[in-house]
Amino acid sequence: MSSDKVSLVLSSGGARGFAHISVIESILNDGYDIVEISGTSIGSLIAAFYACGKLDKFKEWILTLDKLKTFSLMDFTVSQSGIIKGDKVFSLLKKIIKDEKIENLNIPISIVTTDIDNNKEVVIREGSMYDAIRASCSIPGLVKPYNLNGINYVDGGVLNPLPINKLCHKEKIITVNLNGHPTTSLLGKKTKRRSYLNYFNSLKSYFSNNQNTKHLGIYDITYRSVHMIQNQLSMMQIEKHNTFKNINIPCDVCHPLEFYKAKKILEEGAKFYKETKNNY
Repeated sequence: MSSDKVSLVLSSGGARGFAHISVIESILNDGYDIVEISGTSIGSLIAAFYACGKLDKFKEWILTLDKLKTFSLMDFTVSQSGIIKGDKVFSLLKKIIKDEKIENLNIPISIVTTDIDNNKEVVIREGSMYDAIRASCSIPGLVKPYNLNGINYVDGGVLNPLPINKLCHKEKIITVNLNGHPTTSLLGKKTKRRSYLNYFNSLKSYFSNNQNTKHLGIYDITYRSVHMIQNQLSMMQIEKHNTFKNINIPCDVCHPLEFYKAKKILEEGAKFYKETKNNY
């Protein structure tokens, strides 16, 4: 067993972010001491909940999600800036896990978001953890930008999907990249291409398991292109830094909105951590 201190970096990736939880559990089971985390998008949420000591409570809740519960949390809106407001799910989360000041959490965390008004990356290390999470998780085109102190913020993964450079101390660095290259051996025999669709088409999975993947639409192409860009940006970050371990979760593990598949996604995170561990 190791007693090494590690710095953890958690990437963007929608529902695949639940894999961050099982990776964290695996890291702790191996005896490592996580002393800081930087996260973006879903990675910021997992970072905050771990740092406030409530990750187990969050895990317990996500394992209760089914299609109906997940869909009911999507507060759709008619807006040119996004089709989901995001208020409903965060109102519920605040009842489960109370808001805290980032600077008062058990370990330091850095939450990365994108200031869409001024075209720049912003790192949040103090203030309301929910304000920071919402600013980092507002997926362009899907979730409305989050207005904080008069500035509109969108997903941190737009500019920095794997924010290694935002770590303060840089102990042994472990990264978790949810935008890895797709694989064909995932959550079932029928997921080979179906699970590699865009956010908008993934809404179809709430109504039908029969996905027509013969033709790529504009959103499919855009979504896949974004994953390629984010994976490339993540690899560039890894190349620039002396990392200890890099866990790459394939981008087609699940639909980006299939939060009701928490159990399977958690299993995938543990599996890919184990495979990475065996390669070191």
